[in-house]
Amino acid sequence: MSQSSGDIAITGRVVSVSGSVDASAVLVRGGRIEAVGGPEVLARATALGIPVRDVGERVVLPGFVDPHIHFEQYAGVRGRAVDCRVPGVKTIAEVLEKLADGLPHVPDGGWLRGYGNLFFDQKLAERRLPTRVELDRVSCRVPIVLQCGGHTSVLNTPALELAQVDRFLNGAAGLWGSPVIELDSAGSPTGVVSEIDQLLPIPPVDREAMAESLTTTYRDLFTSYGVTTFGEMVSSLDSVDPLDRLIGSGAIPARAALYAMVPSTAPLDEACRWVAGYRSTAGPDRLLAAGVKMFADGGYSSRNAATRTAYVREHAPHAGYTGHLNLTQGALIEAMRAVRREGIQLAVHANGVRAQDEVVAAVLAAGGAHDHRPVRIEHAGNIVGARSDLEVWRRANVTPVLQPGFLFNFIADFVPLLLGDAGTTGRLPLRDMLDDGMAPAASSDVGPGAEDEQSSPLFSIWECMARQSYWGRTIDAEQSISFAEALRLHTIEAARALGMDDRVGTLEPGKYGDMVVLDRDPRTVPLDQLRSVRVDTVYLGGRQVFSRDDAA
Repeated sequence: MSQSSGDIAITGRVVSVSGSVDASAVLVRGGRIEAVGGPEVLARATALGIPVRDVGERVVLPGFVDPHIHFEQYAGVRGRAVDCRVPGVKTIAEVLEKLADGLPHVPDGGWLRGYGNLFFDQKLAERRLPTRVELDRVSCRVPIVLQCGGHTSVLNTPALELAQVDRFLNGAAGLWGSPVIELDSAGSPTGVVSEIDQLLPIPPVDREAMAESLTTTYRDLFTSYGVTTFGEMVSSLDSVDPLDRLIGSGAIPARAALYAMVPSTAPLDEACRWVAGYRSTAGPDRLLAAGVKMFADGGYSSRNAATRTAYVREHAPHAGYTGHLNLTQGALIEAMRAVRREGIQLAVHANGVRAQDEVVAAVLAAGGAHDHRPVRIEHAGNIVGARSDLEVWRRANVTPVLQPGFLFNFIADFVPLLLGDAGTTGRLPLRDMLDDGMAPAASSDVGPGAEDEQSSPLFSIWECMARQSYWGRTIDAEQSISFAEALRLHTIEAARALGMDDRVGTLEPGKYGDMVVLDRDPRTVPLDQLRSVRVDTVYLGGRQVFSRDDAA
């Protein structure tokens, strides 16, 4: 027998995350863990003729789980768009120069696409976004879109004309939040638009090029960081078959759960039926459909998150502005009834505290919160309005899916710019959440505009402990949690958010042999070195799927 059949034993510092004491060996047979323990496990492996790998003092962890990513979208821009992120560029002039360099590579009838960071307007030296007029200097013939973190983009004049942006000025609900078309004093679009990226008439990527970009993106941004299971937020059902083929062939060595975004993929009832009936060719142990995702509000970067307190006047269209609610309580209750009929899960994007209030109120009004799969609230916990909110969340049995990396990306430094003093409290209060009995899941929410390290669970764990801002400040140090606590958020709690905690998230008998070997023990390194701990080897179902080139 050999590792090619998913049979292997590993000896080292085994951290099971199961609540049991650390072990020194784990045995995988047929892709599933058979035993975790000490010398007796190795003796059994030897008797069975199963190869044993000794990793010495290095640490063996469960494969990391990232329950919320926009993989296909990021692979799409990474494969053909111009990277304009800070610190690679620092000024608007440098953004325009990089876009101009990419112009000769645009095919006939194509769009020139660029992407910047979340809160690009605050990270550029000018502290503003480029304008339509500035993008027109790059080209007044080729349509240009500069995506700034997923919610906000800047379009040049040809792109605005092709997008027919006037149709978004009627106040209708959007795909990712209520559409916002910024107008100048004369009533003309400035080029800055929000929540309409999925409606832009951009030609699709060639299938072969997209498959290559999906494969390399997962290898570079996820497998190399030890992520073996992920939750994909699906914006188009056309992206599902290519993902199925790549996972089934092993080109993408991972397990995945799909969440169909509504209404991007289909209307609510149709999307629910699709999820309930979906069967992958890769098999349910590798790819399944778990639920639907809806948007109760938009993003902070687009000044569209629904808040309890007003935005400061500088960042608001009018005095007293508190963002936009994109879904009524009635629509949320209808969504809960629809997913319950099909036995699937509901995930709701709710950045702002007022949007979170609406979701929780709808869950409580619908009743039966503990009789069905918990509703996921994406981004709940990134900002908590008051500690008393946590008790209401517990009663509603919701699962907060938060993003520790966002504290670094924008929450610590830039939300206070939007909300004033109200934005300086309740920022990722992990200590309070754990002490009050909450079990949030941590995700990266990687998509266009992500920072370089954002897909690394070790970076996210470091942020749970260090609580460092983009500008290098320590934010609410009393809310720091331990490595062991943070590890749970990125393994078993993340798996639970996907409904996969019976299969992944810990090293226990019966679960898949998904494992990560680190080059050092992250529990013993100084905190400032934690984010530089590297993944040496990754196993999926006992089979080695990654080995760092210079690993010992």
